Amino acid sequence: MSKVDVKIDPGDLSRLNQVIKKLKSQAPKELSKNIAHAAKFIENDAVRNAPVYKGDAYLGGNLRQSIGSEVLGSTAQIFAKAKYAPYQEFGTGRFVDVSEAQAIGIPPAEIKRLYKGSGKRKVNIQPQPFFFPAVRKGLKRLLDSIEVSISKLV
Repeated sequence: MSKVDVKIDPGDLSRLNQVIKKLKSQAPKELSKNIAHAAKFIENDAVRNAPVYKGDAYLGGNLRQSIGSEVLGSTAQIFAKAKYAPYQEFGTGRFVDVSEAQAIGIPPAEIKRLYKGSGKRKVNIQPQPFFFPAVRKGLKRLLDSIEVSISKLV
C-alpha cells in the first residue's frame, strides 16, 4: 500500500468554518450526520495507519485499539488513548516532526510543550504519523459533504 500525503489548505479550513455556521443555522441534524460520518472516517483511517509492532500484533495492536471517537450533536472528539501515541505520531529526540499537526493550525510550540520528555534519557524514535493525516483527510471530506448538503438545501 502506498502512502498518500494530504495537506489541508488554511483557506479550506476557514471556508469549512463558514460553511459549518451556515449549515448549523439551516439544518442542524444534517450537520450532525456529516460530522458523525467524518469522525468515523478519521477514526477508521487512523486505526488503519497506526503502527503495529511484532510483539503487539497478536492483540491487534494496543495503539490501534486505543483509537476511538465520540460524537455529541455538532461536536466530535477523536482520540488515541495509548500514552505513547503522540511519540509515535511526532517522533522523539532529534526526529521530532510536528508538521502534520501544524498543517491544520496547531502551533508546534504547543505540541512540543505537551509532549516534551524529562530529558532523563535519549530516545530517538522516527515519527510515524497516523492520526493527523487522518484528521486532515477527514476535514476535507467533511467540507465536501457539507457543501453537498448545503447545495441540496438551497
